Amino acid sequence: MGSVTETLNVEHSEETHTNVAKGFHERVANGNASTDVLRETTVNVLRKKIQEMREDVLGHVNNRINDMIVRLITNGDIFYVSNFIYVCRKSDKKDELPDKEFLERNSLLTDLFEIPHIRTVYNMFMVTLMLLFVSTIVSDIMDSETIHIGTNTLRKGFTKFPTCVYIWFFMQTATFSLYVFFNIWAYQRLNFMPKSFFRKIWDYGWLSTFILYQVLFIVLPVRAVINEELSVGSSVIILAEQLRMMMKTHAFVRSTASRFLSYKPHNETPRPNGPKFSHYLYFLFAPTLVYRDEYPRTKKIRWTVVARNFAEVGLAIFYLALIFERLIMPTFQVFGTRHLDQKWFIRSIIETSIPGILYFVTGQYLLLHSWMNAWAEMLRFADRLFYKDWWNCTTYHTYYRTWNLVVHDWLYTYVYKDMYDIVVPRNKTLSAAAVFLISAVFHEYIIAFMFRFFYPVMFVLFAGIGFAMFFVRKIVTSNIFMWFSLTLGNGIMFTLYSIEIYARFNCPPHPNYYLDLFIPRSWTCSSQFDV
Repeated sequence: MGSVTETLNVEHSEETHTNVAKGFHERVANGNASTDVLRETTVNVLRKKIQEMREDVLGHVNNRINDMIVRLITNGDIFYVSNFIYVCRKSDKKDELPDKEFLERNSLLTDLFEIPHIRTVYNMFMVTLMLLFVSTIVSDIMDSETIHIGTNTLRKGFTKFPTCVYIWFFMQTATFSLYVFFNIWAYQRLNFMPKSFFRKIWDYGWLSTFILYQVLFIVLPVRAVINEELSVGSSVIILAEQLRMMMKTHAFVRSTASRFLSYKPHNETPRPNGPKFSHYLYFLFAPTLVYRDEYPRTKKIRWTVVARNFAEVGLAIFYLALIFERLIMPTFQVFGTRHLDQKWFIRSIIETSIPGILYFVTGQYLLLHSWMNAWAEMLRFADRLFYKDWWNCTTYHTYYRTWNLVVHDWLYTYVYKDMYDIVVPRNKTLSAAAVFLISAVFHEYIIAFMFRFFYPVMFVLFAGIGFAMFFVRKIVTSNIFMWFSLTLGNGIMFTLYSIEIYARFNCPPHPNYYLDLFIPRSWTCSSQFDV
C-alpha cells in the first residue's frame, strides 16, 4: 500500500512538474509574441514620428528659403524676369531690366536623374529605343531579307559630310577675323577727338562694314549649301552653325563696343581695353550666346561625363533615324502615287502626333542636354542651366521662357532689352512681338533651305497661333492642354512638311522654277488623280 501511494505521489509530482514546465513555456512564447508586437508597434510609432519630424524640418527650411527670397526681392537683389530668376546687382536707373548673371549650377535633368523615380523615365525611353531597334531589324528581314536599322536614313541624311566640314571651317575662320577688325576699329577711334567728323565717319563706316559682313555671312554659306547640293542633315549643320556664329559675333560686338563708345577722355577715366583673343575664342565655343569676359568655371574635366553625353548624342540621332524609317516614312511615301481622301489626311495628322512629339522631346534632349553638357564639361563651363522644367508648364507664356534658355537669353539680352530700353521705350508688347518675329523667321529660314522649298507652316504656328497663346495665360492654364497642343502641333507640322517632301519626289514641278519654290506641290499634286 505504501509503495502504491509512493508511486502515485511520484507520478503526481512528475505531472505537476510537466504542467508547470508547459505553462512556463506557454508564458514564454506568449511573452515573445507580445514582445514582437510591442517591437513592431514601437517601430511604426518611431517611423511616423521620424516622418513628422522630416516634414517639419522640410517645411521650416522651405519657409526660411521663402523668407530669404522675399527679403532679397525687397532689397532689389533678385528680379523675376520671364518667369525665372535673374540674380543681379541693383540698378541705379528706374525700370531698367536686369542683366543675366552666370552661376555655377547643373542642368536640371542632371540633378533629377539622381532620383530613382525620375531615372525610371529615362530607362523607359531607352527601352522604347531597344524595342524600336528590334522591330526595325525584324521588319527589314521580313521585307527585304537585309538589315538597315536606320543606316539608310543616316547615310542619305549626311551625304557629302566632308564638304560640310569644309564649309564650316571657312565660316569659323571668318568669325576669327572679326576679332581683328573689331580691335582696329576700337583702338583707332580713340585717336580721334570726341564728336569730331572723322570719328563719326570712322564709326559709321565700320558699322556698315559689320552689317555687310553679316549679310555676306548669310548669303555665302546658303549659296554653298545649294550649289554643293548638301543633304538634309549636312544642311542643318551649316544653317544652325551659321545662325549660332552670327548670334555669337553680334553678342560680342554689342557687349564690348559700348566700352569704347562710352569712353570720355575728359572724365579722367582709364582708357578701355578690349577682350583678349583667348576670351573671344572661349566664347565662340562656350555653350552660351551671351558674351562675358569671364564665366564661372569648374575645377576639372570629367572625361567620363563627356564620353557619356557624346554617346547619348549618337544614340539620340540613331533614335531619330529609326523613328523616321519606322513611323513616318511608310505613311507618307505613298503621297503623289495614288488618290488619297480626306480621311487619310486626318488619320495621318493624328497618327503622326506620337512620332512628332518623340522627335521634339528627343531633339530637345540631344541639343540642350547631351550636346551642351558635353561641351560645358570639356570647357569647364559651370553654368549649365540650359533649360528649365518646361514639361511642367501650364501656359505658353511660361513655356517659351523655359524650354530653351540658351536662345532665350540671347533674345532677351540683345533684342528684348534693346527694344524695351531704346527702340520702343517701356513697351513690353512690341518688344515681345519683335522677339517672336525674329525667332519665327529664323526657324522657318532653317527649314526652308534645309528642304529647298518655302512652306511656312512653322512660321504660322509659331508667330501666329503661338504668339496669340503667349498672351493667354489666365484663361487656359493646364499642363494637359500644353502637352496635347504640343503633340497635335507637332503632328500637323510633321504631316504637312512630310507631304510636301514626298510631293517634291513624286509630283511634277511647276513650269516656273521660282514659283515652284514658293507654291507647295502638295496643293495641286493630288488633283491629277481626281476623276
